[in-house]
Parts: sequence; C-alpha cells; structure tokens
Amino acid sequence: MGKQDNLKNEQEIISACIKRDPNAQQLLFNQYAGKLLGVCARYCTNLDDAKDALHEGFLKIFNQIDRFKGGSKLETWMTRIMIYTAIDHFKKSIKWKPMDAEQMSSIQEDEAVEIEIEEKEEISLNQIYQIISKLPDGYRIIFNLYAIEGYTHSEIAKELEISEGTSKSQLARARKLIKKMLKEEHNIG
Repeated sequence: MGKQDNLKNEQEIISACIKRDPNAQQLLFNQYAGKLLGVCARYCTNLDDAKDALHEGFLKIFNQIDRFKGGSKLETWMTRIMIYTAIDHFKKSIKWKPMDAEQMSSIQEDEAVEIEIEEKEEISLNQIYQIISKLPDGYRIIFNLYAIEGYTHSEIAKELEISEGTSKSQLARARKLIKKMLKEEHNIG
C-alpha cells in the first residue's frame, strides 16, 4: 500500500501537506488544479499567465496550509488564494486601471438597448465565459469578482485600490457590454 493510499480524506491530505509531504502536495494539486486554473484564467489575459498564477497560488497554498482552520471548505479557501494571486499576477503583468471616458466611448455602447433573453433561447456556460473573456480588463475583473465570486464593491475597491463608485460603474458598464455582445454574437434580444 503506497503513501497515496494512506491519504484517505481531506484532513489527512492537509496534515500531510503541513508536513511538506510531496505525495500529499501532488495529490492536492491533481485534485484541484483543473478547477483552480479556470479561476486564474478568469483574471489573467492569457493561458500562460493563468498557469503561472496557478503555480504561484499553489506555492502560497502549500506555504500557508497550516493556517487553514476549517472554517470553510478547503476548496473555498484555496479559491480565494488563487483569486488574489491571479489579480496580483495581472497587476504585475500590466498596469491595470479602470477604463477612462475615451476608452468607454470607443466601445460605442448603445445605452438604450435593453436585451431580454427569452426562455427558448439557450446559451451555454462556455459561450457566456467566452463573452466575459472579451470584456476589457477592468470590466472583466470587476464583473468576475462581483458576479461570479460574490465579492462586495467594498472588497473589490480595497483589493484593486479603486473607489467603490468606480467598481459599481465598471460593473454596470460590463453588464451593458455583455448584453450588447450577446445581441451581436448570438442574436439575442
């Protein structure tokens, strides 16, 4: 019976990772890397950057796993670390800032357009993620943090070093742009 066979549950894996057991670390990585790569990809500009952020995030997880106290699910705790790591990685790779008025006007949003998705029209989750990935960086990051991860505008403002008002306006503009892209790319509306 190998070492991996002895790691029967999550608590045993965590305990072994605290002891820096490479088999346990590999097991944890294998179990969560796919999902956490998806988290990183939502915040990074390309797959290579997402993979870099994933690896940085796992290093943080392995170095901090002794701080996991079980107040939440392990996956939730690790996802939060990945989100912060991916955002930090993104900030280092380019100088992030919210869109200014000139950039917003170049998108040529039609604010009068209201799109209603009828029940008979179906869009896959993959299509929605593709549309979100096409958002300008500031819109995409704030939309992901708020709509997907459930962060508040206060938390977003603190993490991105912007005002809450900026977070709210970027989210509103992201939603309008998503509606516009749904109409253009999928004839919804």
